[in-house]
Amino acid sequence: MALIRKQDIEKLLNVQHNTQNALCISIYIPTHRAGYETLSGQDQILFKNKIREVRGLLERHDIAEAEIEAYMKPAEDLLSDNNFWRHQAEGLAVFITKGFSVHYTLPITLPEVVYVLDQFYITPMLPILSQNGRFFILSLYREKVAFYEATIDKIRQIDISSFVPESMNEALKFDVKGKDQDFNTSRTTVNGTGILGNPQGFSQGDQQHDRVREFMLEIDNSLQQILHDATEPLVLAGVDHYCSIYKGISKYKNIVEQNININEGVDDANALHGKALAVIKPLMQQSHADSLTRYENVAGTGVTSEDIATVAAEAVHGRIDTLFIAPSDPVWGTYNAVNATAEVHEQYQRGDDDLINLAAIKTLAQGGKVYVSTYGGMAEVADNGANVKALFRY
Repeated sequence: MALIRKQDIEKLLNVQHNTQNALCISIYIPTHRAGYETLSGQDQILFKNKIREVRGLLERHDIAEAEIEAYMKPAEDLLSDNNFWRHQAEGLAVFITKGFSVHYTLPITLPEVVYVLDQFYITPMLPILSQNGRFFILSLYREKVAFYEATIDKIRQIDISSFVPESMNEALKFDVKGKDQDFNTSRTTVNGTGILGNPQGFSQGDQQHDRVREFMLEIDNSLQQILHDATEPLVLAGVDHYCSIYKGISKYKNIVEQNININEGVDDANALHGKALAVIKPLMQQSHADSLTRYENVAGTGVTSEDIATVAAEAVHGRIDTLFIAPSDPVWGTYNAVNATAEVHEQYQRGDDDLINLAAIKTLAQGGKVYVSTYGGMAEVADNGANVKALFRY
């Protein structure tokens, strides 16, 4: 179950840039983890309908039938994979162009939309990619090590069993399997001090501490496959002792200072999610509020804009530091590289991009921050009804 990352957006940009005279297909549908909809195949039926819709759009682009079949083969292959449809989350995003296809299961509910454009359409995924969209949880319990992807609304466990042992007991073969709060139990007492009778003179607690530290280091090294270039917050769950060890050795820069201090492992993901939200939601809202304050302090001085054409052009130039987006319909238009300007069209024209989509992907790809308005409890609306606000770098 792959995580969507900002580097994946960069890959989509590179693919569409390097594919000559090819259309880019973006399919979004809401899906279900379990229940009647999964058992009855409703997600598959919906996806089948979206494939039919894409075929109609390709025909309107005067694409030959044989070429349409080539475009749609990856989607048809997904449709026929019954096992794939039994392992969904809240949303599915599929991207296809000539010689390339990729799909992502996402922990956010997505709209039922398809786009056949000269560019991939990522706007529906912005809540998961935005600065206030996603965070991670790492559960560090002796009996269970688990990793979760979460948003304000949803949580899902990410399978890391292929590269991280499922428990400390399994990895370290502890002789004494007490609760996490019993970390220093079972030692020989000599003159009131827990010392093992060995030449080194280490306590059993010292030995276990070193072994736990090595285990934490192994976890951190393994998780770099997922986190090495991520910027989302990571919340640790476990006793303070384990969390402190992990914070001390981890290479990840975005570990939240406050951890979820629970002596027993939490098997119920929703309960864990609730405890994590109590830690992370105020931080996300504060980050959003601080960025808005920065914007408002300089609004009207030439380093901000609410004009979508200006914002899109400046995003292409790499000038946007922070972008605020309010949910809206697409704003169709084009960017003219010769004039270095963007133009808004009242209706879609062949070759158009959604300028909000363009501004978002260019901002993300060049290291800027994106906030989705109304997501995570924050909202900002311009007096003129603008659906974007941008703070420039210079």
